[in-house]
Amino acid sequence: MKRRREVLFAVIAVTASLSILELAARLAEIPFPTRAVDYGLGFDPGSRLFSVSPLDTSLRVTNPAKVTTFNRQTFPAAKPPRTLRLAAVGGSSVFHLQPEFATLAERLGQELADRYDRVEILNGGGRAYGTHRLVAVLAELLEYDVDAVLLYSGHNEFEEVEQLQLADVDGAGLQRLLARSALVRRLRDWILYVRVEVLRWEHNRRVLEGPEPTTLAVHARAWRYDFTLADVAERMESYRRNLTLMLELCRRAGGPVVIGTVPSNLIKPYLPKAAWRSYQQVGRLYRSGRMAEGADLGRKILRETPGRHQSSDLENGIIRSLAREHGILLADVERAVVAREPHGVPGETLFRDHCHLNDAGNRIWRETFERILREQLR
Repeated sequence: MKRRREVLFAVIAVTASLSILELAARLAEIPFPTRAVDYGLGFDPGSRLFSVSPLDTSLRVTNPAKVTTFNRQTFPAAKPPRTLRLAAVGGSSVFHLQPEFATLAERLGQELADRYDRVEILNGGGRAYGTHRLVAVLAELLEYDVDAVLLYSGHNEFEEVEQLQLADVDGAGLQRLLARSALVRRLRDWILYVRVEVLRWEHNRRVLEGPEPTTLAVHARAWRYDFTLADVAERMESYRRNLTLMLELCRRAGGPVVIGTVPSNLIKPYLPKAAWRSYQQVGRLYRSGRMAEGADLGRKILRETPGRHQSSDLENGIIRSLAREHGILLADVERAVVAREPHGVPGETLFRDHCHLNDAGNRIWRETFERILREQLR
């Protein structure tokens, strides 16, 4: 009997302590909110980009768990009359196009003022998102009665494999259940903070151990997944399959789709260490003034590199072939960027890093897609 009372008192004490800690954690969330976490990182079949607005059920807003990966947006779930609604789908390159989308909407609104009172562009650009997760993003966007789709994706096909390694898809449901506790949320945020600091330290260490500042190429971070040459073919087959599925979704929805080629920085790519060593020859060719020869060698190295962080001729070849096979409108952004670079080498003046265009490059992106859209929407 005494033993039972001791156990009971112990249970009561632990429960009371946890209750007090839970209450304290909930009160602490008022001035210091915890993070909204995207469990499953978008690989979860139930993952949604938009949710019902808590202020107005007729509106859709970016899911709080997605706001670190996607732009914050609000729009009416039911498309208003005389509204032209476009959807842009892709990775971080599309995420960063938000200012150009505002310009594009304004210009299209002026051009088509006789038919539309408003132009909306839903930005489905997710940081580090490749075509595997973008299939689900596109399927959701098509639910909102979009009139046309702008598709621009090619940099993250290897990146997304690493994202899948980080995502505990099978445990996502349990994590959501446990996260109903404020105490668990606070502990989770603390663990995330420590992990981010460790990653930041590792990144800084690799930078210090990396090439000299004057070198034309840098090598990528260590991968959690050990890519091989066989993975190149496998990833490209997956890329073709995912794009084909996305084009089929658009066909069923009945609206036009414009797909864009995806240029890569051939001056300063972001490569694994082995490929970076090979790329030194490209730098020497550039410095000797042999720009075209250097670009050709750079393209060859890039398309043969497993675990690359950017598109190559392989991705763009697939985009062009699918556009021909399916009769899809092609916005050849890569060709437009090459034509505007001083020596025809992407990365001379129009990129801000290995894959993201700078402001001038983004304007070229918008002009290239806009020209195709104008012709189609007329």
